[in-house]
Amino acid sequence: MGFAWMFLGYVLLLGTNFEIFGVTLDITPDVVGFLLLSHGFSVASRYCDCFKISKILGNVGIPLSLVYLISEVSFSMELLPLAPGVVSAVKYGYAFFKLIFSLCLLYSLYLISAQTGVEKLRKKSIRLALYTVLFFFAEHCFPSLLSLAKVSMEASKIAGIQMFLNILCILINATLIFGCYMWICLEGDEDMPDNRKHKYKTPFDYFDKRRSEASSAQTAQRKENRAKQHKRK
Repeated sequence: MGFAWMFLGYVLLLGTNFEIFGVTLDITPDVVGFLLLSHGFSVASRYCDCFKISKILGNVGIPLSLVYLISEVSFSMELLPLAPGVVSAVKYGYAFFKLIFSLCLLYSLYLISAQTGVEKLRKKSIRLALYTVLFFFAEHCFPSLLSLAKVSMEASKIAGIQMFLNILCILINATLIFGCYMWICLEGDEDMPDNRKHKYKTPFDYFDKRRSEASSAQTAQRKENRAKQHKRK
């Protein structure tokens, strides 16, 4: 279904910016994350249309994240004469794009959860959409809130708290993607062969076993529902 690629790609959108030798670098580059996400959406699109918009935005995110990365590195290394206002505009514009992308992804997961009847994931996607908006405004309005409260804080601490809020939001949303990986399997996908060549067990072997059990239960439930519908007719 592509959920594993989506999970790995979305985790790379953490925005973990650290200063290394005087240069601010994102150690989890977003451009790699969007590449993995786009691949995951392409795989999922073979099974359903729930990820159509997310796929488009994921492809848009590849060049945008690359432009953002170049602007950040160029400004940090003073390679290009970029005004601070331009850098701020790129930063906030890109942050808003990531917000829209995250909400679209959550909507796609809401659709696939509703389509497969996994009610707990459907409800969770709604809650996380609200949390995502709250985290976004908390992160970007944090300096203004401090100013209103007349609280002074070092710029490095403010940046650290903002990064923490961003990371927390990404990780919480990633749990929904992982939940979909665990519990969602579309009809016709239950008996896919295991092509893995390794002989050593990994944590994903356990999760795949659980997912296989869940998909078998879903298949049995579908058959039971069809039988009930047939009797009614």
